[in-house]
Amino acid sequence: MPYPPERATHVKAYSLWSGVIMFSLTAGYYLFTILYSQGLITASGSVIGGDFLAFYTGGAFFNQGILEKAYTIKSGLFFPDQEEFQRALISNDLTGYAPFINPPFMAIFYSPLARLPYLYAFFLWQIFNLSLLTYSISVLRQELAFLQRFHTYKILACCFLFYPTLGWFMYAQATPIILVLYTLCFQSLRKGNDFKAGAYLGLLAFKPQLAIALALVLLLKWRWRALLSGLLSLILCLGIGFLYTPDAMLTYIEVSPKLLGFLRAESYPTWGIHSFFGFSVLLLENINPVLANAFTYVISGITIFLLYWLWRDLEWKGDLKRWDLTMALTFIWGILISPHLFYYDLTILLLPAAIILNYPVSSNDYKPISLSLWWLSIIWLVCFLSGFISISQILLYDKYQVSAPILQISTPVIFFWGLSIFCFLRQKKHQRNSNNPNNITG
Repeated sequence: MPYPPERATHVKAYSLWSGVIMFSLTAGYYLFTILYSQGLITASGSVIGGDFLAFYTGGAFFNQGILEKAYTIKSGLFFPDQEEFQRALISNDLTGYAPFINPPFMAIFYSPLARLPYLYAFFLWQIFNLSLLTYSISVLRQELAFLQRFHTYKILACCFLFYPTLGWFMYAQATPIILVLYTLCFQSLRKGNDFKAGAYLGLLAFKPQLAIALALVLLLKWRWRALLSGLLSLILCLGIGFLYTPDAMLTYIEVSPKLLGFLRAESYPTWGIHSFFGFSVLLLENINPVLANAFTYVISGITIFLLYWLWRDLEWKGDLKRWDLTMALTFIWGILISPHLFYYDLTILLLPAAIILNYPVSSNDYKPISLSLWWLSIIWLVCFLSGFISISQILLYDKYQVSAPILQISTPVIFFWGLSIFCFLRQKKHQRNSNNPNNITG
């Protein structure tokens, strides 16, 4: 009996209906904007394809042999050449633009799509990403017994009840690539194939900040094969960039230190950054930018220390249940350390959520699984509401010309979700040391 029959049923019903409501509201609004679009501009004023426009731009600049111009900063704009290209491609009425800020080697990846008409490329991109999400589910079903109780299409449908998944789809972002790399890395580590795991982690070179936490864990536990293959994978990505676009790589290296300032620009939707950096900037930037930076460093450092404390005395896969949950916590806290974590990137939380739901409990101990289900319900709800709450505060302060802290609720709630797992694991460790059981049973 994997779940308590009463309490867990109520929690699952609440989670399901909350997800259905969120999906209906969001999908309905998205379809409305598409149906009443004018050309490639939706009724909301955004571009059909969202951030895919940035990827298409990077690929097009590479195809034209002018990729280094994509990173040129002029006239107070960050990337005016990109803006000019996108206006010519989409419409002169385009009110904003989607800058391509990935490393140059990713433009090579996008270049085949940029040879197609924009809409054709967009549809192929969405099909590709849906395939990656489905593949991630398939991989996890092989590893996690709980997921094997459900068909792949049902799990896929449940993924879209999570608001960030819808956000990824509407923005046409590359989040499924990150999710599949995380998933394959987790599977490989679980199967003892460290070399393959490191190679997958190294492919996060296009968003290296998302590899920090797991790389530190591998270093702490001295999984040298994973570290070696990760380094080789990183060198491969950089080598491809310097081989095919050396000028763009040098320009990117020069520009990249300024990209963090781009995230703090008034025109940038900082309300959508759900990380320690985004939380600190919204809360403290109007008071003192230095204080915002300091707070980011402090809470990031505390989080890394807590992960170190948990991993330091954990035998590598000596207790697979405990290892799974510790790995889930690493994914949860690890993404919060990343400076740029827009709300659609929270789709990555589907991986630790699946790992936690797979955690088996005895029929005599229902509390941990009930709490985990409640936490998942809260996370599902908060990830939907947080951005709107932040936007409401911004609009209210603008209306009354007030400069005040803006509270973003998602980051602290996600952190405390991880903290609940941390405390549970520490409690089980203490019980194991006291009673000397062979395995944790929570």
